[in-house]
Amino acid sequence: MTGGALQAFLFGVACLYGLVSGFNDGGSLLASFTSGRVIAPRLAALLLLFAPVGAFLLAGPVAQTVAVSVIDLPGQGVVGFVAVVGVAVLVVLASWAARIPTSMTLSLIGAMLGWALVGRTAVGWSGVARVVIGIPLSVLLGGVLAWLLYRLVRRVLGGVSHRRMLLAARLQIASAAFQAFAYGANDMAKTVGLIGVGRALGAPGAQLSFHDGLAIWASFLAFLAGTLLGGWGLAYRVGFGVFRVRPVQAMTEQMAAAAAVAGLALAGAPVSTTQTISGSLVGIGVTVRASAVRWGVLREMVAVWLVTLPLGVLAAGFAHLLLRALGVVHR
Repeated sequence: MTGGALQAFLFGVACLYGLVSGFNDGGSLLASFTSGRVIAPRLAALLLLFAPVGAFLLAGPVAQTVAVSVIDLPGQGVVGFVAVVGVAVLVVLASWAARIPTSMTLSLIGAMLGWALVGRTAVGWSGVARVVIGIPLSVLLGGVLAWLLYRLVRRVLGGVSHRRMLLAARLQIASAAFQAFAYGANDMAKTVGLIGVGRALGAPGAQLSFHDGLAIWASFLAFLAGTLLGGWGLAYRVGFGVFRVRPVQAMTEQMAAAAAVAGLALAGAPVSTTQTISGSLVGIGVTVRASAVRWGVLREMVAVWLVTLPLGVLAAGFAHLLLRALGVVHR
């Protein structure tokens, strides 16, 4: 394979991860936008344009974690990079085919760990901890922030007329834009990191870069394509399955989830916007009444998330052993 063809191939592998992110997570984001029935689907799609803004401003810490803080991904070579990303994608697609939400982050980190442990490659456990702690923390933060914000909103707007309440609910456009911004800063940053690794592997001697405009726009376009092609089916289940929200509740959920995701992006902790949205919905549901929350749906999602990491570890470990037996890798 020529140098140019190799670069294009690795670029495509990284973008494939972004495409599947659109299948798995993009629909959840759109469902969050439209769940309050104030934002129409077409406007929801336009609001996704705030995602690359978040990536340009804040993607660096999360991209760095994905590229080198868990394992030295460029150090695994072309085969290791393709195997890790391929396993992560296959784990998510298997869940997506069953119409079950899962975690892109945990599938990727699991694949990295499985490949590194079998290959006896050094693991950055502080980077792993950033993910393992960050994911439940994002859910908890989303829930607590939504609970606090919604209680505050109810107190401030308790005596406001229904007409003015609906006007206030139109602030959802701003809160949805903030949520898209946070997605770009965290979820999309993972694809940016993978593109950076792929480009470095395809051009020996090139430096890792996470602020490249091409990488960010390619990440966004891959995510957007996945969202528009396959995200809406899963979106309905995630966005409306945990708790059905009113306009002001949707606005509160969006602000809480976005704040949690963006804050953890600054700390370099890759998390899932889908999970954080679910946590925020639970926080609002508990504020209204605990019985309003469909706990069965939430328990199902939590169970899948707990399975994703070990499944990624096992699948990547098996892939490493198989490729070693075939003589493709030697350690």
